[in-house]
Amino acid sequence: MGKRIAVYLIGLAINALGIAFIIFSTVGAGAWDTVAIGLNHSLSLTIGICTVITQVFVVIITGLIERKRLQYESIIAIMIRSAFLDAWIFLVFNQIDTSFSWGMQWLFFIAGIVSMGIGIGIYVEARFPKSPIDGLMLALHNRFKWSINNSRIIVELSGALIGFLLGGPVGLGTLIIALFVGKIIQIVNMRVKKILNLEFEYKGTVGTEGQAPRPRQNEV
Repeated sequence: MGKRIAVYLIGLAINALGIAFIIFSTVGAGAWDTVAIGLNHSLSLTIGICTVITQVFVVIITGLIERKRLQYESIIAIMIRSAFLDAWIFLVFNQIDTSFSWGMQWLFFIAGIVSMGIGIGIYVEARFPKSPIDGLMLALHNRFKWSINNSRIIVELSGALIGFLLGGPVGLGTLIIALFVGKIIQIVNMRVKKILNLEFEYKGTVGTEGQAPRPRQNEV
């Protein structure tokens, strides 16, 4: 249990670091962030409220794909990651001069994608609640036997399309995140599974309760 908690928190902390890098790069927003911003423009609600609406929508879609109860506990992952994000911004990024060159902006952006992918690849193996977006990725992976990379691309491009239709700020950075973060998640997750000797059988990223999940070949 202690190892799982450590993996969970370390992964979420690294994930939050990646998000902070992307925010301060100002190169582009994440796909589902553009949905929240688009809703903000359409409904005149706050970004925070629109983000909650977006996350609830994703939880519902995930429940339909999994054909089981909605994963309300995903709010736990969001709260912990948000706390880490605030800490990174307050303790690190607010202390540095971010008025840097175009090249440094892209360096921050790339660091953000890599960190975000590494963090997600780590924390999903802890078998604790996932964020709605990551939960949707894993639901597609399990239900349709798609690779984690392809599942993430579908999730991100779907968000980008919805965001674009709602008038959100979909840009080059959004598409780069959509196309590459899944590959990083997949590579890191495979390494983490080997280290922790955990099977990646997602029905909540675990097998049936009380039973050890049966290993499969070429899961990701």
